[in-house]
Amino acid sequence: MHFRSKLFRWCLAGALVFAPLASADEVGLPGVAPADYDIVLSKSFMSAHPDMLNRLRGVGALDRGQGPEAAEHFRTAARYADKMSQAFLAQMLWEGRGIPQDRAMAYAWMDLAAERGTPLLLVERERYWDALDASERERAVRDGKALYAEYADDVAQPRLETLMRLTLKDQLGSRTGNRSSSLDLCVGHWWVSDRQLICNLRVPSYSYYQDRFWKPANYWQWQEAQINAPKGDVHLGAPETLKKDGP
Repeated sequence: MHFRSKLFRWCLAGALVFAPLASADEVGLPGVAPADYDIVLSKSFMSAHPDMLNRLRGVGALDRGQGPEAAEHFRTAARYADKMSQAFLAQMLWEGRGIPQDRAMAYAWMDLAAERGTPLLLVERERYWDALDASERERAVRDGKALYAEYADDVAQPRLETLMRLTLKDQLGSRTGNRSSSLDLCVGHWWVSDRQLICNLRVPSYSYYQDRFWKPANYWQWQEAQINAPKGDVHLGAPETLKKDGP
């Protein structure tokens, strides 16, 4: 199956998330300014954004050939209204990539992924529908109702919005959680040195608390931009080992 990188290039950075030597340049996230890499990939940020965290974990598992694990991560991200994860599940089911093939459920997941009217996902949804036979279409419509009841935006978005709101409230209520531009926020790990707590990664508070990272309306717009940001084509094939040039 073929997908444009508008959907996948940003997600493919998932295999590098939390890798000790992964740099901002290696990750290369479309739609994210280089200055924000440390924020988006920090443990503190990801703990409040399980949609992104589990999407990236799913991509990493898929790259390692761990289909069931990847599907579970995508399903978790899907519960927090992550449309790219829902599309990933659709692709896996359509191809039988690491999990049993089920074209009817693949359509149901892609229909759910396209519920916001994203052009790229609508095109894939219609392509799926055209390829289904009558019995598959009937089951896709029937079983898709259960997916909407659990994963549609009207029930999934509030889950994430509540978590972000509670996390933000907790952080802003502490001495380290302040939006003031004069303060830095620790997003790395602390360790003890000479009886003092040392932070290995700090960012300006005003950068960490950008509206697009924490305010629901801004956040959903930013997430939609991730799908539409890059251009070009990409195939998600089997992983290959690349040979280094030279001896």
